[in-house]
Amino acid sequence: MKIGIVGLGLIGGSLGLKLQSLNHTIYGIANNEFNKKKAKEKKLANFVSCDLNLLKECELIILALPIKDLINPSEQLVASIPKESFVTDVGSVKEPIVNKWENLHPLFIGSHPMAGTEKKGVDSGFEGLFKNAMWVITPTKNSDLTAIQTISELIKSMDCSICQASPEEHDQAASQISHLPIFLASALIEAANTKNNQSLAELSQKLASTGFSDTSRVGGGNEQLSLELAMNNQINILNAINNFKNKLNLLESLIKEKNWELLSKKLAEAKKIRKNFIN
Repeated sequence: MKIGIVGLGLIGGSLGLKLQSLNHTIYGIANNEFNKKKAKEKKLANFVSCDLNLLKECELIILALPIKDLINPSEQLVASIPKESFVTDVGSVKEPIVNKWENLHPLFIGSHPMAGTEKKGVDSGFEGLFKNAMWVITPTKNSDLTAIQTISELIKSMDCSICQASPEEHDQAASQISHLPIFLASALIEAANTKNNQSLAELSQKLASTGFSDTSRVGGGNEQLSLELAMNNQINILNAINNFKNKLNLLESLIKEKNWELLSKKLAEAKKIRKNFIN
């Protein structure tokens, strides 16, 4: 297929590399001349331009833009997308994006690959990002069936598993397993950085190993993305934080009360439940 990718950062660049390996022809849109040059050097697409008219060639278009630019797309972007092209996005929240784009394009299907790293920008993409990843599609009662099928088949061809949820369900689930961890990790990093005790902070930094690295990784990621998640999935994230605080308060009380038996039981329960989340 002739596939357009608008945005060539981590997700868009990785898509460009992967889809080229599957013999698709990729038309990549960069946001400025510097990133256009970089994208060409990294061969993120067969054709790279800052000119949105390049999309006129495309049968399917993937919007790999920041959330704010998906919720409030430019008139030029909307006008550049052929009405007969299938369209999807890769945004980390779905309800506001789907609400916007269903009114803009008849063949739009919201989607979100559950894949990423702490890196960002045109240098961050790599072909193997999506291998064995779960990719969510979020069609609605208004969605075109051929669009659902075409986009689903493309996703599966990239070695991804696929699941389907409503935009609302996606945002609720993502707030718990994807968005909440970002803010927990940020708080963990702040807590470990004991500013009132410099020697303790320095020792903690020396001792920090894989456990701290694994637990805090998402707190070292794209801060602009994290801010946009909070702004556009606010209620679900606040509910997730409140639920977490209740669980943490329970563990705190068990430690205070020296209720080691129940604490051990709770830790064992969590260990057992974790297997349901880690494939």
